[in-house]
Amino acid sequence: MREFTKQIVRPPRMHHPIARFFFPVCPQVRGLAPADAEAIAERIRQNARALGVGANDDPKCTPTILIAFMSPAAGPPEKWLSDESPQLAHLAARERERVLSEAGPVRAWNRVEVRDFYGQPQVIGEMTRIDPPPKSKTDPLITTEITGATVLVAREAAEGLTLAQLADYVTMRTLIGTGAPPDGGPTPVQTILSLFEDADPPIEMTAFDKALVAELYNASQNSSARRVYNDIAAAAVRSEVKTSREE
Repeated sequence: MREFTKQIVRPPRMHHPIARFFFPVCPQVRGLAPADAEAIAERIRQNARALGVGANDDPKCTPTILIAFMSPAAGPPEKWLSDESPQLAHLAARERERVLSEAGPVRAWNRVEVRDFYGQPQVIGEMTRIDPPPKSKTDPLITTEITGATVLVAREAAEGLTLAQLADYVTMRTLIGTGAPPDGGPTPVQTILSLFEDADPPIEMTAFDKALVAELYNASQNSSARRVYNDIAAAAVRSEVKTSREE
């Protein structure tokens, strides 16, 4: 379970914690009928509140999660973005490559800000003196905050899926930097992240999905990635055992 978690959660840079939102999220959905768009946005807000992230209910809040359903006129996903796209300018080269090389009908990325021990944006190349030094020698001395997330979905690929499935999928792609489950055989647990790859995908977020998000947001802001992976795996196993007993 731990190895599976490491495969679907984008690994942070060395000595960096896994990025997450620090403040309640504000989702905005484009490219669908207004009623459908609001239904997806509301379910994302419900998910965020239930999983300990929080959601901003102000209708005038500044969107921090943007979901766009792309019409056929936009062309295939391979044509939506390029290495020169301004939407990706804030990403490091390896992150741009990951977005551009993603297969399937979805492209997703997060805007992440690295902060030093005092909560200030970290300037590359500068050193921060910690006085007094932290007691822990194992956790990172910085935090990584998701300040925005974007998901582009081919509208044709969403046909036949429920609004709940789409909202839950987007929840996983935005609250944590995640990708689709790796190909090459059966997975140890079901996940809504297989929505566009699995012929019979889950109808909503699974116990594993909920454990993954909840454990990350329950951890301290500078917990090491290794510690978070272990906690997610342990929580997922407990959830699977509980579900099996209930069935």
